[in-house]
Amino acid sequence: MSIKLSEGNLKSLGVFIAALTILGTMISLDISAYFHLEAALLIVGGTTSYSLIVNKKKSMAHRIGEGAVFFGWLGLLIAGTYIAYNGFYSFRPNELGAAVAYSMHPLLYGYIIQFLSLAFDD
Repeated sequence: MSIKLSEGNLKSLGVFIAALTILGTMISLDISAYFHLEAALLIVGGTTSYSLIVNKKKSMAHRIGEGAVFFGWLGLLIAGTYIAYNGFYSFRPNELGAAVAYSMHPLLYGYIIQFLSLAFDD
């Protein structure tokens, strides 16, 4: 017996496997290290605004992916600037690791959203 899956079903299966792989990796390390509300809000707001502003000739999924990565990099730059600003005035080495980790959250979220949006891009 042969199972034939439609393109939509294959994309759904791919998204499921990718999400399971990403989540499984995060859980095995320390799931709490991967969540930061402010970064998530930056990505959601930035992605929404980007997808409304940019060229309408591209599909919505493509615009969402581009916007997520764009605002991910922007979030990393904003956080890096803040770390550098505070680091020179009141450097506390024990807090630097957490600050750098938080600065990477927007970029991580942006690339995850871009990857998942590929399934909906035509």
